[in-house]
Amino acid sequence: MSSFVTEVLATTGRLEKDDLVKKTGKLSKRVEDIKGEIYETITQKYVDFVPSMNTTLDLTARVSSLNTEVDNLSNKIHNEVKAQLSTSTAEFQDLQSQLKRTNAVLGVLGKLYDIQQALDAHHNDMDNQQFCTAATRLTQIEQIMEELQEDGYCELKVLKALGIELRVRKENLIHTLGEAWAKAVVWNIPRAKDLSDEDRLLKTEVRLTTVTSEDATLPGTPHMTTLVRAMADMNVLHEKLKVFARRCMEYVFLPLIVLPNVSPKAVTMMQSEALHFDKLSSSKELITPTDLYGRIDTVLRYFNKHLLGIDVGAVSGNGLMATFSHFLWEDLSQAIIKGCLVHSIPRTSQELEKYMEVISATGEFETSLENLGFLQGPESALLKYVKEINVHFANKKCQDILAFARDLMTSEMHDTVQVGSSDEMASLPNIRELLGQQSSKKQKAKQEETSTVSFEATFETMPELQCPFRLPVCRISVTVDKLVKLAYTTLCEACEVTTSNPGCAVQMFYAVRDMFELFMEVVPCYHEENLKKLPQLTAIHYNNCFYIAHHLLTLGHQFLEHLPKPLTSSCATFVDQIPVLRELGTECLLQQMRIQRDQVLEYLVGAHNFANVAEDYNRGNAEKAVKKVLHQLTHLSKVWQDVLPTNIYCKALGSLLNSAIQDIIGKVTALEDISADNAAQLHSLCGIVKERAPSLFHPVVKEDTKNRKAVEAEVQLYVPQWVKFSELMVMLDASLQDIADRWADGKGPLGHEFTAMEVRGLVRALFQNTDRRAAVLAKIKQQ
Repeated sequence: MSSFVTEVLATTGRLEKDDLVKKTGKLSKRVEDIKGEIYETITQKYVDFVPSMNTTLDLTARVSSLNTEVDNLSNKIHNEVKAQLSTSTAEFQDLQSQLKRTNAVLGVLGKLYDIQQALDAHHNDMDNQQFCTAATRLTQIEQIMEELQEDGYCELKVLKALGIELRVRKENLIHTLGEAWAKAVVWNIPRAKDLSDEDRLLKTEVRLTTVTSEDATLPGTPHMTTLVRAMADMNVLHEKLKVFARRCMEYVFLPLIVLPNVSPKAVTMMQSEALHFDKLSSSKELITPTDLYGRIDTVLRYFNKHLLGIDVGAVSGNGLMATFSHFLWEDLSQAIIKGCLVHSIPRTSQELEKYMEVISATGEFETSLENLGFLQGPESALLKYVKEINVHFANKKCQDILAFARDLMTSEMHDTVQVGSSDEMASLPNIRELLGQQSSKKQKAKQEETSTVSFEATFETMPELQCPFRLPVCRISVTVDKLVKLAYTTLCEACEVTTSNPGCAVQMFYAVRDMFELFMEVVPCYHEENLKKLPQLTAIHYNNCFYIAHHLLTLGHQFLEHLPKPLTSSCATFVDQIPVLRELGTECLLQQMRIQRDQVLEYLVGAHNFANVAEDYNRGNAEKAVKKVLHQLTHLSKVWQDVLPTNIYCKALGSLLNSAIQDIIGKVTALEDISADNAAQLHSLCGIVKERAPSLFHPVVKEDTKNRKAVEAEVQLYVPQWVKFSELMVMLDASLQDIADRWADGKGPLGHEFTAMEVRGLVRALFQNTDRRAAVLAKIKQQ
């Protein structure tokens, strides 16, 4: 029975530990017994030599049986006992897991309870306008829910429902805070479109609440500190400050910058304080930096007192004022620079010395902003700008110079003034007076003056055409005269600031160079049409270019010793611009002369090659064409005579007259048959030209000159075809013998002007085929 129970217990896996120990002890005892018997058997066999066959077999059988029992016991221990140990461990782990789950459920329930308690408390806080506490409770609820989600309870239906409720509560709180903000920060901005900027600012009002914490429990009266801190906790204050800064910039600071006669003022009201704007009695056009700094400081102190000075902890790493500055200062500083400081830049070196007051006021203004917490860190753009006043002064000075110069260049050119006379330099600025040289240099200046006087005296004794530094008498535009004077004045000012502000002096020098570069680009483009249509304007422009080039020859040298060192090393020169200016004027005049030449030649087309001029109709056309040419040249003579230098005027008129005469000569010599009547008419037509043409050169040919040869000699200087034209007239009215005599084997005056082929052609056209004509032609042919 016992073995049966044992087997049942073994098969069920519940064998007691004591049974296993008992069996193990019995087996150990039997092992010791058998071990002793084996020892005795071996001793008897190998020591006493006792026969032991049967005994050995018996021991062998007993040992085998014992091994079998040991193996069976080992298998039981391995299979059954270990299985029971595993089962016990699993049961322990199950119990432990069950305990953990129970604790976790208790923890979740506890947290849900906390959430419910916080939600109930949040409702009461909202009713009592305890916005800070309400925001804190929502933050706590959000942290608890985040912990539950991290623990893996995100799929719980109750947690999802609480999440929705949390979002609703947060949105409700944010909305309530927004409404409270709108009541605490009130903007009254007029919307009427017919108001001026000044009237709109005068009617603008910013009102901030001053409700105390005791009064904040009343409906509709939020406490500013509670409100702002709650908004900070809900992360909506950042955006509100951004919008607030943008409104302040648009409706407060920008109008204060552009409207100099309006000043801000804080007015205390019931449970609030308002920022109003009053009109001043002054009528300034631009606000001064000092006044603007004071008005901006007043506004910022008002905001700091009732809003931006509230301590809410770290908002973007700094206080409210620093955050407000982050949204505002960059735009505000640029507006101050462009709307105020730019206009305060001095225009003269005397005003520049007084600008230290503005620099000092700017430094005090930034110190005040730092005390308010508005500015932090390194030097701001505002102070950097005023400290670089020398650069801005130079830039503005150069801009004003170039702007004024451009206005001169785009003005009308018809108003002229005569230059090139002996008192020309008297109208230009006195360099020594403008420079105001020190007494230590008086002796040197005196020596220079003495040498200059002797130099100018030398000019007076030199004939005009032999003096390379004397400008011929001509007329230039009044605007160009002002332009050159502006260049002298600017260079004198540059010399004055060479010691105190060498960078400005260099910039002003190059502004003068840029001024003349601008002249070369603007004038030909802006006056292009008039320069083509109006010959007088062309002549004035030609003179303008050469007048400027004339002064540029020595302009740099005159100021060289008074300019800063970078320019004294042969850089202070304008000579590189001289060829460009001269080419500009010359090309403009040549273009006008080509237009006039084409016009003259077009008139001569109406003469129909001077054929059959003996007929009344052809004679009338030819005479009309010649008179048109002379009329055109006479008109040019009137508009150019008092404008161009005498030599240029004579060359220009001579070139046009030469083109007309050359065309007449070519057409007459091309005629194949010229009757006596035609020859007489041609001689008459050429006589008109020969009689009236010298009057075109009356600046060099005196009207009362009776010496015909002297007149002819002056005209020949400027009209190369004049002698040939005279010889043509002689041939038209000469006999065969006269022609032969003037030919003189090609050595006479006729031979110098005409080729043998041209003379032979004229002889054939003028005279009939006779022996005498043949003889004359033979003489010319032989030559």
